[in-house]
Amino acid sequence: MEVYRFITKQQRDWADQQGIEYDKNGYTLHLDDNLFCPLSPATLEELKHGKGNELGNSEKRGKMQALHSSSALVVNVFDYWRKLGRADVIARACDAPSGITEIRFEQTHPIPVRGIPPHLDIEFSTFGSKSISVVESKFTEPYHRHTKRIIREKYFSTPGLWSQLPECERLARRIREESQGRTSFIYLDAPQLVKHILGLTWGKRGPQHFEILYLWYEVPSPEADRHRLELSQFKELVGNEVRFRDMTYQELFERMKKSQIAEKEYLDYLGKRYFP
Repeated sequence: MEVYRFITKQQRDWADQQGIEYDKNGYTLHLDDNLFCPLSPATLEELKHGKGNELGNSEKRGKMQALHSSSALVVNVFDYWRKLGRADVIARACDAPSGITEIRFEQTHPIPVRGIPPHLDIEFSTFGSKSISVVESKFTEPYHRHTKRIIREKYFSTPGLWSQLPECERLARRIREESQGRTSFIYLDAPQLVKHILGLTWGKRGPQHFEILYLWYEVPSPEADRHRLELSQFKELVGNEVRFRDMTYQELFERMKKSQIAEKEYLDYLGKRYFP
């Protein structure tokens, strides 16, 4: 919670400096106040069809209006490159495979289990290829646990669900057996990642057709150190079956600053807001 409060204060301080109004909960009055530039039409459509209520409606504000919103961070970093038509540049900064031509937001990957299918924040793809590279983004989430992290019994009663992922199944069963959803992963949402792996495996017909980049916001602290340790443990447990990598937003920003394409206005916005 210490880090969570630090991040939310940092975001409010930035808004105050920019003269941006927000309510007592840290939500901007208008969505565009929370974005570097308005959403591209394609991104707007993808977010409309997402299940996270990021955009809200006429009766309720969207989650993306929160200054501490993870989805706002994702859009502010990635949608710029979509508008430029240079998905390849940001994909390369993320160490994705060469030849990337497309970038999409909030892509779903259904699995044969009832419920909301896994949603991925970013999906990189190459025209004509079955392979994809996806990004799971985290901002305040590792430092602010507000839901039980469990894997329900239905994930173990569907025949063949884990046929290609025995090590992931072993981890999932371990999480299931740990008491009341309080898994040994305190800062890493391991159940969510396992479900993402399932969705990608079923959607792309095998682990060999995808890789996952876990992109997270680091604030030097004991919490971040523990989070990094849990990431290493997760990779050890699933690494033989899934290509899973991690990178911090700070590392990504340093790479983007070296780009000859990124405009100064864009880098200044990100630097002042997220990487002061």
